[in-house]
Amino acid sequence: MTTGYVVNLDNGHNGYCFEVLRGITYCGCTFDPETVERERYAIGRDDDHPHTTLCFDCSKADTRKVRGAARGGSA
Repeated sequence: MTTGYVVNLDNGHNGYCFEVLRGITYCGCTFDPETVERERYAIGRDDDHPHTTLCFDCSKADTRKVRGAARGGSA
């Protein structure tokens, strides 16, 4: 099963970052989605799957607040 996209940016965050909006991650990094490989985020994966290692900020983000702020509203 998959949900959303993750990207492995060379940004020192030591893991995959979640994409909240096209070209923007939960942790606030921006990237060009045309040049960066976006992967469908795999859930229900085993412990050694690469998506198990997530950017700390992305893994702790309150997704409702992040999406609400990105859309100009509140959660």
